Amino acid sequence: MTSEAVDKVNPFMISQALDVLGPPVLIRERAFDEIRDAIISGRIAPGTRLIERELCEALKISRASVREVLRRLEAERLISVGPRRGPTVMVLSLEEAGEIYQIRATLESLVIQRFTEVASAEEIAALEAIFARVRAAAAESAIERIVTLMRDFNAHAVAVARQSVTGDLLMQLDARISWLRVKAMAVPGRLDVSLGEIDTVLRHIRERHPDLAAKAIHDSSMNAREAALRQLEGEDPGTADQKPE
Repeated sequence: MTSEAVDKVNPFMISQALDVLGPPVLIRERAFDEIRDAIISGRIAPGTRLIERELCEALKISRASVREVLRRLEAERLISVGPRRGPTVMVLSLEEAGEIYQIRATLESLVIQRFTEVASAEEIAALEAIFARVRAAAAESAIERIVTLMRDFNAHAVAVARQSVTGDLLMQLDARISWLRVKAMAVPGRLDVSLGEIDTVLRHIRERHPDLAAKAIHDSSMNAREAALRQLEGEDPGTADQKPE
């Protein structure tokens, strides 16, 4: 999509993608969540300009609040701020997407390996309970809820494993991982396959096989990588030559 086309549709996209916020209780935080979720879910498309005036009107918040929200979105690498175009929703290349998945696979395998080694029966049951909610959300095709629950799944695993540095690194990638998760789930059949893969991870955890659990989550992440790259290629054929080797 050309910059002219993005600019042309942007006023309509912003107002339709965002909900007006309610009472001014933590309104800045809610505004951040609303825009963040809209970007991750794809309701606001990559390359879209985020114009302060339009965000103020769409969310009924002050310009100061909008600017703080934009700073936080930039910190999460969900937007970039150029000298002439202003805040623009991120556009990930295939190479960048592939690299994020490789890092994610490595970090998550470390977490799951340690979780399997140290988690109590109650902590394993709590992880399974989160995944049960993921399955329920999948049955309703509630993609945004699945993304949120998988963040809870990973956060619980990190907390139990007590791997704070690994957790910090995953948090730095969290928004982009969530955005890519939505892309992967858009591939027909991928959601069902991924549910089966996580079932396998949980089985290895219950049976106390750290290496097998780590390999299963690593393989799942790399399978998701292929699905997400395939989806991104389909959305932007011009980037096909950027696919990692």
